[in-house]
Amino acid sequence: MTALPSLIGPLLLALPLAAAAFGPAPEGAPAPTAAPPAAAPPLSPERERLGEELFGRNCQLCHNSRGKGGKGPQLVRGAWGPGGANGDEVMVEIIRKGRPGTQMGGFGGALSDEEIRTVVAFLRAESRRVQAAERKAADADFVPW
Repeated sequence: MTALPSLIGPLLLALPLAAAAFGPAPEGAPAPTAAPPAAAPPLSPERERLGEELFGRNCQLCHNSRGKGGKGPQLVRGAWGPGGANGDEVMVEIIRKGRPGTQMGGFGGALSDEEIRTVVAFLRAESRRVQAAERKAADADFVPW
């Protein structure tokens, strides 16, 4: 019974700190960022074929067929997949400029920005197909009680 009164003091001291943490932002602080953009619309069949062709000619040697990984990382799951740590703009920049200290060279001279974005859009579409196939396989393995 004596434990409760001994906790009241520290809680009362912590209350102003908690209130300050959730109070208004200081003057000059950056405004909160907007919600992330919605998923890109589906690719047209022509643009998807172009993205697949560009990927095959420029990326497949290191990243394997359809971005599933090889010498380079897989690009359809994990940090490089949708919702991963590396968003579309990060991918575009790395494809354009390369990644120092790795085997990933830049393709900014060989591919236009539009072609690079088409490759990224193709990888995102492929990632959605991979995720759908994995969900379907997991659902097939599910055995109800």
